[in-house]
Amino acid sequence: MNKKVTIDGKIIGEKHSPYIIAEIGLNHNNDIDLTKNSILAAKKSGASAVKFQTYITEKLLNVDSPAFQLFKNLELSKEQFKIISDYCKDIEITFFSTPFCFESVDLLQELDVPCFKIASMDLNYYDLIHYIAKTGKPIILSTGMGTISEIDKAVSVIRKTGNEDIIILHCISKYPPLYSEMNMQMITKLISMYPDYPIGFSDHSKDSTMTLVARVLGASVFEKHFTLNKNLPGPDHQISCEPDDFIELKEKLQNVDDSLNPSTKDRLDAGIAIHARRSLYASKDLKKGQKLNKDDIAIVRPGGGVAPEYLPLFLERELIKDVKKCEKIDLSCF
Repeated sequence: MNKKVTIDGKIIGEKHSPYIIAEIGLNHNNDIDLTKNSILAAKKSGASAVKFQTYITEKLLNVDSPAFQLFKNLELSKEQFKIISDYCKDIEITFFSTPFCFESVDLLQELDVPCFKIASMDLNYYDLIHYIAKTGKPIILSTGMGTISEIDKAVSVIRKTGNEDIIILHCISKYPPLYSEMNMQMITKLISMYPDYPIGFSDHSKDSTMTLVARVLGASVFEKHFTLNKNLPGPDHQISCEPDDFIELKEKLQNVDDSLNPSTKDRLDAGIAIHARRSLYASKDLKKGQKLNKDDIAIVRPGGGVAPEYLPLFLERELIKDVKKCEKIDLSCF
């Protein structure tokens, strides 16, 4: 089993730290200063990477679509993406993007992105998936709009190119979804279906609750929309995390990991064990030469002495010294 993928030197997998993607997406508002400030804030907030969307509007929407002008206004040029890519390298945060056409894949290849994201809307656009997979770079595959058979075929298309660096994200393509619509057990199903690949979660909900659920279920990659201010104009700002939200999310994910650490179940903390557990004590003043019975021994706190399980070893044994009430009963008494 592979179960891990490396992006920009960071190992992504079930037994590794959460890989957290700040989806700036369209929240740049076609403003390079705002974009740079957003990237820097994402890095300071603990993001592993920032992600954008790369498209040519005419190859994404019909010109008579109601959303055409909105997307056209937010379309970034090759020069702008070069600035963004260089800035991310300067401040040392991973930059990648979701391409929506072949030309966008070529542009991102020129910028040498370390991986590609495939949007759930293109889960059945197999020619585009094949073209991206042939780059040989890791692929983060979103499944929000897909059926099980479409997910399986998309994975198969990628694998046929020889590319095995695949991360599969569960998501709900609604902004925002209700908790009752989240279908979080899909993460468990994806882990079962694709044991060779890391599974993640692209979260479009209003808070971090479902991301934490995803971590408990075994997800290792997490994507959240990111903005400097939810009140900025644009289609995605309101459903995005602000920097403080992102910092809190990372802290909560660490808390989840700490709580799931199996080593904490191997043994109680020594201090807790001494005070909270029981030991064997004299229930009354006992005399040298006396043979002990159950009534002579109290099984009470604190611990740190002979554990209750060893009581039978001391019954009917003769004391070699006097033992006062409330003194420990141990091997030195015999």
